[in-house]
Amino acid sequence: MTNAYEAMFRAADDAIFLVDVVRRDGEYEFTFKQNNTAYQQQTGLTEDAMFGQTPRELLGDEQGIAVEANYRRCVEEGTTIEYEERLDFPAGTTDWQTKLTPVTEDGTVTQIIGIARDITEQKERERELRQTYRRFQTVLETMSAAVFLKDTDGRYLLMNQACRDVFDIDEDPVGMTDEDLFPEAVAAQAQADDRRVIEGGESIEIEETVPTPAGESIRLTRKSPVYDEQGSIRGVCGVSTDITEQRERERTLQQIKDRLELAVEGAQIGVWDWDMTTDEVEFNDQWAEMLGHSPDEIEPRLDAWERRVHPDDLAAVEDALSEHMAGETEYYDAEHRMRTAAGEWKWIRDVGRVVERDDDGEPVRAVGIHLDIDDRKRREAELERTRTLIERTQESASIGWWEVDLVDESLTWSDEVYRIHEVPADETVELEDGIEFYHPDDRDAIERAFERLTEEGESYDLELRIVTATGRTRWVRAIGDPQFDGAGEVVGALGLFQDITERKRYEMALESTREELRTVIDLVPDLVFVKNREGEYLLANEATAAAYGLSPEEVEGRSEGDIIPDVDDSDEFRQDDLEVIESGEPKNVGEETLTTAAGETRILQTVKIPYKVPETGEDAVLGYARDVTDLKRYEQTLEEQRDTLMLLNQVVRHDIRNQLMVVKSYTELLEDSLPDDQSRTYARTVIGAAKQAADITETARDVTDVLLQVGTDQEPVDLRAELNQQIERIRSEKDRATVTVNGAIPDVTVLADGLLEAVFRNLLTNAVVHNDKQVAEITVSTSVSEDAVCVSIADNGPGIPDDHKEQIFQEGEKGLESGGTGIGLYLVKTLINRYDGDVWIEDNEPTGSVFVVELPLAE
Repeated sequence: MTNAYEAMFRAADDAIFLVDVVRRDGEYEFTFKQNNTAYQQQTGLTEDAMFGQTPRELLGDEQGIAVEANYRRCVEEGTTIEYEERLDFPAGTTDWQTKLTPVTEDGTVTQIIGIARDITEQKERERELRQTYRRFQTVLETMSAAVFLKDTDGRYLLMNQACRDVFDIDEDPVGMTDEDLFPEAVAAQAQADDRRVIEGGESIEIEETVPTPAGESIRLTRKSPVYDEQGSIRGVCGVSTDITEQRERERTLQQIKDRLELAVEGAQIGVWDWDMTTDEVEFNDQWAEMLGHSPDEIEPRLDAWERRVHPDDLAAVEDALSEHMAGETEYYDAEHRMRTAAGEWKWIRDVGRVVERDDDGEPVRAVGIHLDIDDRKRREAELERTRTLIERTQESASIGWWEVDLVDESLTWSDEVYRIHEVPADETVELEDGIEFYHPDDRDAIERAFERLTEEGESYDLELRIVTATGRTRWVRAIGDPQFDGAGEVVGALGLFQDITERKRYEMALESTREELRTVIDLVPDLVFVKNREGEYLLANEATAAAYGLSPEEVEGRSEGDIIPDVDDSDEFRQDDLEVIESGEPKNVGEETLTTAAGETRILQTVKIPYKVPETGEDAVLGYARDVTDLKRYEQTLEEQRDTLMLLNQVVRHDIRNQLMVVKSYTELLEDSLPDDQSRTYARTVIGAAKQAADITETARDVTDVLLQVGTDQEPVDLRAELNQQIERIRSEKDRATVTVNGAIPDVTVLADGLLEAVFRNLLTNAVVHNDKQVAEITVSTSVSEDAVCVSIADNGPGIPDDHKEQIFQEGEKGLESGGTGIGLYLVKTLINRYDGDVWIEDNEPTGSVFVVELPLAE
């Protein structure tokens, strides 16, 4: 070697070695001749230790045989060869990328020059990437959502197992198109959606009905563009979730809601919802209209109700409410008068219940209804007066008598009969005139009865209407008995006449009330019933009867055992009924099961109260049962979805984020050793993408935390500590950003929770990421008012148009040039709303935007 080549040989970064080649008896012998400094450092083999050694002597038989095979191939092919190998040296086991070049003298290869580059770290990264890919494949194949990937020509490149199961595909789906899977119209729509993604470059979310071998499936599908390294769209990625059952539940719940609203509207039921911590009350339209007001005339406060209650009734109402709030009664139930818009008094039945208490057992929320019972109260008063009148009449008034002589065709009335007919007692009434007093609709009945009396000797006892001499209609009880002569012939009639008008009015009013009650009960979507001691249904509304597959008429008068003989539910129901009847106390049965006529098991929440049958005074039980089967199933589904979300949150927080940090760290290590600017640019792109992906996982973590929080209480949070922490974080992590704090951050506490830091982190990060300047200049300022604090975060970015300022906080909405998920600002808005605060955007001068957050101060 010349001195120049020797210097290059020694100073090269790659490991270089020289091998002598000798052929004896048709076999090649390879002997190590020389190695450079890099080779010695990377393998731990000195030049002396290597000199004169064969591969087998130096590396052992197993490795030596493999090395000699590569040397032999280089000699026999007579050209440079390149390969990768893994060798054990004193310095450790390393992976090598080796290049062998033959040196020829007079047509014979006499030496081999080897150049080896240590690729151990590269191989380790490749193994880690393969491991990451295998994990990705495992996650993909175990996802319940259907995931697919298509190229820009609509050919499928990938389907996970869930997607293949949807279409019952066993073979490799690669190369298939939508025409292979769907009818023509469905395929055309799917291709149109793909074109929207490819041409628009943005993700879309659609709800679609997809025909599958198992039947139609309603799916929520999100399609997103897939980019290559140059930023060109090369395909479409889709994630599709089956929401068929969800939509069915929503339809069922909407039907129940519609029925309930129909029942509330149809029955003119006023509804109130009382926040007992603030005394704010929500009233529905019927509540206001019941009192003759429009809804906007009623203030949403408790005193809007109190000042309308009759002063004489208020004390009793408050006593009933206090007893219920103290837990002494199951329900608050009071009847009282309320002043209407016209200044009149209307009777109201007010029924409610505490539905929420705090940790100390104090009531915090109650709901209830107002029922207009004014007509009922008036009827009760009228019926009470009628009852009193009837009782007095029965005690003091005499019953009139009448007599007919068929021989001389004469009619005789007593004074009371004259009074009932409002005819002067001194007037003569002929026999034919007596018939004419009967109401035209009842005249045929009395004529037939009188004819049977005179011809067949048959007595009668009828309740009929008459029209008095003054034109008034009255109900009367007419009794007639035949009079016989010695030969047994009917020669006359003798009878009684009683005015029963008031009793008939009472009965009709009672029947009308019963029919109205039955109509209202049948409108209620839940089960309402009355049963006697023997377990027989005295009343069953439509919902109760439907559970047995019958009509109310077919249920009433029968017990569960009679209706469904092979079901044992009736024994448990019977025990509860008797307990309520015997104790005379209401019972909240809680959840119980009912087997319907179709054999389906339904879950009911049942309340039973003692009841007196109006007609007989018989002891009975009145029951109200709400079918919560679908609600229970929905609650179970929500719990399962919550568990899945928690698992996904763990994956995002740990596995994915850790792998992203590995990619970022190794790329940073590689950056300085890359040979040219373009390669380093690629490396910085990878580092930036890894950072952005890590930020996305952090936002995903925050969103998941929000979704997993149920009923989280707000607490005082130190604003200065939270804001300073996020400012310092941006300063340390964002190289191209400066953050200036205008004035001192006030030492105040705000009502929030542990996620407040996510608000400031997202807003500060947003000000840097979406900034088009070389250096993002961010200014943070604060101001404090009597009950709130405002935090302003201003940037020098491109600004936000006025027509986009409201939309930018919507879920999935992105900035003008955003490449992010669009979820960060939606998370900010969601959290600020939870804290009863506000967030908005203003223009910064001369350019940029100002995000203003207003938070209530903690007391």
